[in-house]
Amino acid sequence: MAKNEATKVAPKKHFDFTSLNTLSVVSLATAVTGFGALAAIITGHISLTQLKSTGQSGRALAIAGLAVGYATIGFWIIAGIGMSFLRLKYGFDGPMGPRGGMMDGRWGND
Repeated sequence: MAKNEATKVAPKKHFDFTSLNTLSVVSLATAVTGFGALAAIITGHISLTQLKSTGQSGRALAIAGLAVGYATIGFWIIAGIGMSFLRLKYGFDGPMGPRGGMMDGRWGND
């Protein structure tokens, strides 16, 4: 015996963008560019402070901006240390010497 009862489905709620904290969006947007990592960290922390006192949304965006910003700065620090070690080992000219290249800087012009 089949039931012909209709199940009630709740209407979809749309996200209210007016309650979104602007600085959390700015934090994520500047973090993604890579060059604005410091700005992402600053705006992310300010956004989290604002979100504690107001009822706005955007906490996940602020945390994502902070994570990407800190990861970017960490990458640049590790890359700088690595470049320093390479320069200590090979000097400023690189592993191929001051002329560089396989043709000793002559480029075939003798």
